[in-house]
Amino acid sequence: MATSEEIEKYCRNCVSRDFVNGKGLVCKRTGELPAFEEECDSFEQDKELERLAPPKPEDFPVSMTEEEMLAEENLPKGVLCAVVACIVGAVAWGLISVSTGRQIGFMPIAIGFMVGFAMRQGKGIRPIFGIIGAALSLVSCILGDFLSIIGYISQDYEMGYFQVLAGVDYGEIFSILLKNVMSMTALFYGFALYEGYKFSFRVQKHPEGGKI
Repeated sequence: MATSEEIEKYCRNCVSRDFVNGKGLVCKRTGELPAFEEECDSFEQDKELERLAPPKPEDFPVSMTEEEMLAEENLPKGVLCAVVACIVGAVAWGLISVSTGRQIGFMPIAIGFMVGFAMRQGKGIRPIFGIIGAALSLVSCILGDFLSIIGYISQDYEMGYFQVLAGVDYGEIFSILLKNVMSMTALFYGFALYEGYKFSFRVQKHPEGGKI
């Protein structure tokens, strides 16, 4: 349970704060001293105060413990959301590349962010979430590149997309993919991996010696 000092720091940033002689800091909604255990359901950030004096992290000391955050983790949900994002990102890459006639460098960056954000829905705090997010980001990039190449062939030879998929020389496709990865595309793939890892889990700060 939060201490009275922690609650006071928390409430200083709320639009419903008020000061009453003899009582001190009170809530306008109740006219009483603030009283809650973890977080106030009625808290509303004072935007004007935030603009004039941005709050420091210590102004919001009421937070979940590491054990509570671990209990909230849902790896299957995170993986499912990330897989969906992986497929959607790859298809989007293919459609945009074929429609514009060129590879767009920021697509891997966008995919890394999208997959990482989707993985984050699992509310993970362990690095395993980041590792899976990075791996799925890479898969999405490679799949997007593959779909783009198939699309280009389909346009050049005026063939149906699925017709190309059925009759294409996959050895040649793999060779083109490898050349793309070995070119400057590798740099953007690196960004995708980094973002897929970074955004997939919440970093939990804990005292020295503590482990997750």
